[in-house]
Amino acid sequence: MNDKSEQIFYVLLRIFVGIAIVGLMVLFITNLDKRPTDIAFSLIAFIISVAALVMTTLQSVSILRQVKVTKKAARLVQESSEMIELLIKEDKTMERALREDLALDKEIIIALEEHGVGDNEDERKAVAKTIKRRLRNKS
Repeated sequence: MNDKSEQIFYVLLRIFVGIAIVGLMVLFITNLDKRPTDIAFSLIAFIISVAALVMTTLQSVSILRQVKVTKKAARLVQESSEMIELLIKEDKTMERALREDLALDKEIIIALEEHGVGDNEDERKAVAKTIKRRLRNKS
C-alpha cells in the first residue's frame, strides 16, 4: 500500500474501533437487566457485525488498490502498443530506403559491367554518366 491508502486504512480502523467501543458500552447498558446468555448472544452478534464491517472496508480498500494497478497496467500496455506501432512504421521506412538502395546498387553494377571499373578519368566519367542516365530513366 502507498502512504495515502495506509493513512485512509488507519483512519478507518480508528473510526471502527471507536464505534465498536461505543457500541459495546450501549450493548452493556441496555442489557443490564437481562440474563447473561442474552448478553453473550448480543455480544457475539455485535462482534460478528463489526468484523463484517471491517472485512467489507478492507475489501473495498483492496478493490481500489487493484483498480489503480489495473489502470496502470492498461496505461503501460497502451504505451507499449504505441511504441510497437512506431517501431513498425520506422521498420517500413527503413525497408523502403533499403529497397531503393538495392535498386541503385543494381544500376551501378549494371553500369560497371558494361564499362568496367574505369582505368582513367574518361572511363570513370562515362560510367558515372551511364549510371546517371539509368537512374533518370528509372524515375
